[in-house]
Formats: sequence, C-alpha cells, structure tokens
Amino acid sequence: MKLSCLKGENNMDMIAEILQTDKAVAGKLEKADMESGELLERTVKEVQELKENALKEAEAYKTQKAKEVTERINTESEKITSAQNEKTTVLDKIFEEKHTQWENEIFDNIISPK
Repeated sequence: MKLSCLKGENNMDMIAEILQTDKAVAGKLEKADMESGELLERTVKEVQELKENALKEAEAYKTQKAKEVTERINTESEKITSAQNEKTTVLDKIFEEKHTQWENEIFDNIISPK
C-alpha cells in the first residue's frame, strides 16, 4: 500500500489500490502457475527422452554383448573342431598303420584261441 493511503485519502482510493495490488498479485500467481506447468511439461518430456535413451543404450549394450558371446562361442567351437580333427587324423593314421596287424591278431585269436 502506498504512503498516500495512510495520509487520509478517501476509502475509495484505498480500495482501488487494494484491488490493483490484488490484480497484480493474481497476475503474478497466474504467470507462476503457467511457468510451473511449462516446467512440468518440459520435465516430463526430458524424463521420457532419458527413458528412451536408456532403453536404446541398454539394447545396444545387449546387442554388443550378444555379438561378443557369439564370437567367443564360434572361436571356441572352431578350436574344439580343430582339436577333434587333429585327433581323428592321428587315429586314422594309426588305424592305417596297424589295421592289418590287428585284423591278423583277431583272426589268429578266432582260429586258435589262447
């Protein structure tokens, strides 16, 4: 309230000043409410964007880890296959070298058991 109101201006002037102050306060409250709503909307939008980005990052991480695991499985599978092939080759070689001897020993055991 202005000092002039206190110096004895009539009641109508005081009421007008009070109403004017009330309107100013109501305007500021309305503006603050509007700004609050806008802030809330921006915050909701930012939260949604953060969620979407987090989901994208999680999916990218999951995809990368799946790729790494698949590559590791393939590498280990190749190692196992290679080791099996080496052992099979050794066994084939031994069989080629010894099969005639083994067949003769089996035949001899059938013909004249010990």
